[in-house]
Amino acid sequence: MTGPRMRPRANGLSPFPSPPGKRFIGALLVALAVGCTSGAGRAAQEGSHPTAPPPTSEQPIILTPTTALFPSFPEEVTPTTSPASDTDPDPFKGLRIAELAAREYGGTGIVVGEVARAQPTFTRYRMTYSSDDLTISGLVDIPAGEGPFPVVIVNHGYAPPDRYEPGFDSWRIADWLAERGYIALMPDYRNYGDSDPGPNPFHIGYAIDVLNLIPQVASLPQAAPGQIGIIGHSMGGEISLWPMVISEEVDAVVLYASMSGDVALNWAYRRRYWPVQRQAMNATALIYGTPEDNPEAYAALSPVNYLDRVRMPVMIHHGTADEWVPYEWSEELFSLMQGAGLDVTFWSYPDGGHTLRGSDFDLLMERNLAFFDEYVRGDVNSP
Repeated sequence: MTGPRMRPRANGLSPFPSPPGKRFIGALLVALAVGCTSGAGRAAQEGSHPTAPPPTSEQPIILTPTTALFPSFPEEVTPTTSPASDTDPDPFKGLRIAELAAREYGGTGIVVGEVARAQPTFTRYRMTYSSDDLTISGLVDIPAGEGPFPVVIVNHGYAPPDRYEPGFDSWRIADWLAERGYIALMPDYRNYGDSDPGPNPFHIGYAIDVLNLIPQVASLPQAAPGQIGIIGHSMGGEISLWPMVISEEVDAVVLYASMSGDVALNWAYRRRYWPVQRQAMNATALIYGTPEDNPEAYAALSPVNYLDRVRMPVMIHHGTADEWVPYEWSEELFSLMQGAGLDVTFWSYPDGGHTLRGSDFDLLMERNLAFFDEYVRGDVNSP
């Protein structure tokens, strides 16, 4: 297993601003606790991105901000000293991909609670499960009948925790799958819904909540053993990238308008373009430094640098007119995965926005269903 591989910055210039001054210290712990609020290498033919050539040894091998996406950063803040201290010499401890991959996951099992919605083809329940020392809330759609049913974990995208409603942008996907015989789990993650609060640097806390959920799927009596898929939208796609490179129990992963698998790129993008998350990104920089301060550490956190760990087929979807997450990020990830010899399919949606609607959404889900039927229900990739 190789370590993280880093991409040199063009002309030696950094696209990252300096971290903030001490005035943000008071908001630091709150901001981190609420989660920084704000066939191998095949390309599908219809409406898809054409097959990209695999990268050569001279091409970049990890995603970083470009001048096209980051035309300029305002000089709003001044440098601070290193975030490391005598009491915490390694603030990244336990967050690196290698460390996350070496630890164990699981919990006491999924507790299915009261009915939230009853339909002829499925019933939606409230649920809770354990994640380390936290209780995580969420929803689960269970199809009518005895089962056993394959399972898909549907990871939701970003919403301010104080305005979040369970199911948020995941219920349409979950209901669609449940109507077709899949148990669909919709975790809220820590700090969302009725979940306990907990640390969440770089959204890794959210990813740990999903990694802890995966082994607990077996506690559902209606679940088919060893048949688990994951789909994530936007921030949920980002969160899905950690199980993609760590889990040995997931049979297939779908990334839908996903944020990047490069932690440094996500930090810079959120700070520059999403004012609602800027203070949290500033607070993060006070503890961990900026990517310019600690490029090796940021690289060691980033799933994009560990594609050699991917064991399952992956499908990527992205609308070309996405107004929130750069479409080019999915193109680059597809190219990197092709170059790594992975089983990856990329579908683009001309003029599609960040959330696909109407016939685009129907097409998205038909493609997902065929993908999950082959690799999850078919159980051909079970370790």
